This record gives sequence, structure tokens and C-alpha cells, in this order.
Amino acid sequence: MNYSRQRNLILEIMKNTYAHPTAEEVYAQASKQMPSMGIATVYRNLNQLAEAGEIVRIPVEDGKDRFDGQLEEHYHMICNECGALVDLHADEEEIEKLKAMMAESFNLKNDELEFAPIILKGVCDKCNKAKKRRS
Repeated sequence: MNYSRQRNLILEIMKNTYAHPTAEEVYAQASKQMPSMGIATVYRNLNQLAEAGEIVRIPVEDGKDRFDGQLEEHYHMICNECGALVDLHADEEEIEKLKAMMAESFNLKNDELEFAPIILKGVCDKCNKAKKRRS
């Protein structure tokens, strides 16, 4: 994949955030540094970077995919109330247990599995606290 100034900027933005931005949020940040960049360029480059494994696409139900530039194995939780998307980190032992469980379920060997984004759903701490205050 060829790297342009635009793609390099988008990749830099993604590698320097833990916020799981949408394409529109990446565009808002990128256009501050490169005002001539269009939203279509951001979409195209995010898609190409995800296909190349340079970033991770996180599909969400509202249709506005989020993107993650942090490539170490981790999972995500999305809040059913506010839509916040947060990282869930597991240690190596927990990841191996999950892989073993999945391998057994699909009758595979652990080394035949690839890491893929897993999204858990629930209610975040902030929304839980807000619910408790209302009740």
C-alpha cells in the first residue's frame, strides 16, 4: 500500500488516540492540520488502513463504525445507555483461556484461531452511577 501525506496523517491520528473515533471525528481532527483534505479521503484511507491491518474497524449498531489504532490484543465494551466504547484489556492467560474455549467450540486448534475484535455490551460505570442517583 502506498503512503501519502493524507494517509500518514490519518494513521498518526489513529495511533495517538484511545478514543475509538468515527470517520467524521478523524476528519475533524485531520482537517485542522490539512484543510484541503476531504471527508471521502478520510473514509477511503480508514477503509484501506483497516483492510491492511494497520488499524481495526469496530462495527457498531448505529452504523457509524469506530476505528482503533491500538493493535495489541484487547476487547471492547459498548455502553447500551450512552454509546461509550471502552477498551477491555485481558492478560495473556485470560486470552489463552478464551482462545481454548473458542477452539473447542469450533473443533479447531488454538493456532488455527486469529484474534478478532470482540464487542461486549453492558452499561458503563458512569451510566450506572447516574441511574442510582435518579432512583
